[in-house]
Amino acid sequence: MADTPVISELSVVRRTWTPEQTAAHISALPIWSGEVVVEQKFGGLQNRTFFVTDGGGRRSVVRVGFDQYRTRQTSVVECVRAAHRLGIGPALLYAEPNLSVTAFQEGTGMTIEQMADPVIIRKIIDRMKIVHEGTAAVHETISYWWPFDTIRRYLNVCETGKASTGNIPSAWADRIPRYRSIVDELEAAIGPYLPKFTHNDMVFANMIFRKDGELVFIDWDGGAYGHPLWDMAEMLMWAEADEGTTRMALDHYYPGMTTAQAAQRLKEVYAFQAAAGLRLVTETMENELDPYFFLTPAEMAASMALTLPGEKPELAGLIDLIDPRFEELWKQYQDRYSH
Repeated sequence: MADTPVISELSVVRRTWTPEQTAAHISALPIWSGEVVVEQKFGGLQNRTFFVTDGGGRRSVVRVGFDQYRTRQTSVVECVRAAHRLGIGPALLYAEPNLSVTAFQEGTGMTIEQMADPVIIRKIIDRMKIVHEGTAAVHETISYWWPFDTIRRYLNVCETGKASTGNIPSAWADRIPRYRSIVDELEAAIGPYLPKFTHNDMVFANMIFRKDGELVFIDWDGGAYGHPLWDMAEMLMWAEADEGTTRMALDHYYPGMTTAQAAQRLKEVYAFQAAAGLRLVTETMENELDPYFFLTPAEMAASMALTLPGEKPELAGLIDLIDPRFEELWKQYQDRYSH
């Protein structure tokens, strides 16, 4: 499969740019044929995304972002390329520091209702396993994803605040001691494992059915070496899977497990699901300390309106929305495994 993007090492995009400045730079990229139409696409809460149609009718997606939280842009570029080599994601066409262009993926987006269908869950797992067994497709250095470490880093920043906004601690700082204790308990549930190439953001919005019915994954901002069961757990969390569905998914991923192996992997999946909920809560807490790191207030409001219609146009509104789901997942884990 062809993997010949144009790569520029010249850093041009600046974090202080307006959306209009960013769009003007995109229009001038050297890969277009004829006149281009650039349209900003809202929905992301950390990046700017643009759809581009050039004079030759080619459609592309441009993502512009900066290193923050768990995202490292050079790693993202290589993960996109590796996914395409595996036939599991769109082709990278162009990249420069903080900007990448991929082919537009024709198809139909996954819905959250579809994600709960056992037939679809098995299809997702089959495609997921191509990623996990495709580590040889990674040709350059990429990140390592250990969610418990990431949550701890979020909590550290929430405790101290950020210099960019006056080192004011998070409004939710009183939660930090309890969250640290929870992280320690969940991490202790995970046994030894072989790191794999993982996506690490297995939400329905990052899955597209191609016209031939095959499933591909987009948005590789979290791509890294990691634990394959994290991908499984995130997918099951969004699907709100019950125990029967969870066991079915594990049996499909790991056929022929012993009773002891099945029990350990079930425990790990439940621990990772609770950690996934907590990661969303704490990432939002940290993000709220400097919500306009890159996006403007107007962009944030537009994206929130699309992502969570009816909610407050600020990131703070996400915490009250996410927190009950995390507490449900944590109680589920406690009821099964805490002593």
